[in-house]
Amino acid sequence: MRGKLVYPYSDSLLDYEFSQEHPLKPERLKLTYLLSKQLGLLDKTNVIEPTPATRADLELFHSAEYIDAVQKCGEDLCSDYKHGLGTPDNPVFPKIYETGAKYVGATLDGMKKIIDGASNAFCISGGLHHAQRNAAAGFCIFNDVAIAINYLQQKKNCKVLYFDIDAHHGDGVQNAFYRSKDVLTISIHQTGKTLFPGTGFVYETGGAEGTGYSINVPVIPGAGSLELIKIYNEIVRPLAESYKPDLLVTQLGVDGHYNDPLAHLAYTSYGYETVLRDLRKISSDLCSLGWLAVGGGGYHPVTVARLWALFLAIMLDEKVHDKIPDEFKKSCESLGYSNYPETMRDEEDVVQMYFSREEVTLDLDRTIRRVKELTFPYHGL
Repeated sequence: MRGKLVYPYSDSLLDYEFSQEHPLKPERLKLTYLLSKQLGLLDKTNVIEPTPATRADLELFHSAEYIDAVQKCGEDLCSDYKHGLGTPDNPVFPKIYETGAKYVGATLDGMKKIIDGASNAFCISGGLHHAQRNAAAGFCIFNDVAIAINYLQQKKNCKVLYFDIDAHHGDGVQNAFYRSKDVLTISIHQTGKTLFPGTGFVYETGGAEGTGYSINVPVIPGAGSLELIKIYNEIVRPLAESYKPDLLVTQLGVDGHYNDPLAHLAYTSYGYETVLRDLRKISSDLCSLGWLAVGGGGYHPVTVARLWALFLAIMLDEKVHDKIPDEFKKSCESLGYSNYPETMRDEEDVVQMYFSREEVTLDLDRTIRRVKELTFPYHGL
């Protein structure tokens, strides 16, 4: 019998704040924690205090030169454009090194608990999938996912399925394992033609022995829950069943939600929950080590909290009342968020009319067909 789901969290994680005007707001984490607690979900988990990653941990993925640059910028509050520090996306702040290391430590703690026998882990502060070996990018200083997977593979000979539903392409994690077949990366995201980081096209399929093990499914603005579910059923599930991973790692960014301010997709709670329920089944049926889930994007803090609490409930196989708790509304108001929904789930599907439904469907059909042509033969499909 495996142990409880691990939930690394402390208010010290809220110190990861680029500026008050920056879209990556620490209140996302605070509200997620409070709502999950108010729903009684955290009583079913093992909430642990995250420990900071060590220098050696960071060097599991990042260069010594880059780690030094982050440390120096935190001390001197200087810019270092060569390493992506001090840019509009990644402003320097006093605790940039310490809190960056704490974010990595939270995900590493979740991974270590899974290795030791926990059923799964949800590290809401994690998912900093844009950070590169030698540079910060897209609000991400250190790449907690790449570090945690590298840590696991030092300890065990195993296969990892990394699945990323963030609206932005998971480029940093893809790059980390682009030439490896021990990590199958799958990213569903808004096309790089219209959104940062401008990558994640179908022809990015891996290199060397990793050819065919990098899967990208870009969608055009306006794609919604129907498209998300279709991609999952036609691409993700068949690949997972063929690959038979030992561990499932999911980046659960929710900036694909229809009311997110930074992307242009139309996912709803229905689409997310449909996919998450099947991921739970995959992790249970196929993955001997379980499931490591991390957070990621999402720039409407109340929506992030609502969706990540729903995701936690699915991971725990617990039901939650559909009404938002009154206590949570008070929490939102105390943090300056007076615009909140009355229900945990979106009441109806939303269509974002960037393109017609016919255009969205036609584009996706072409993309799925091309992804299958380029990658399925490497998996016997």
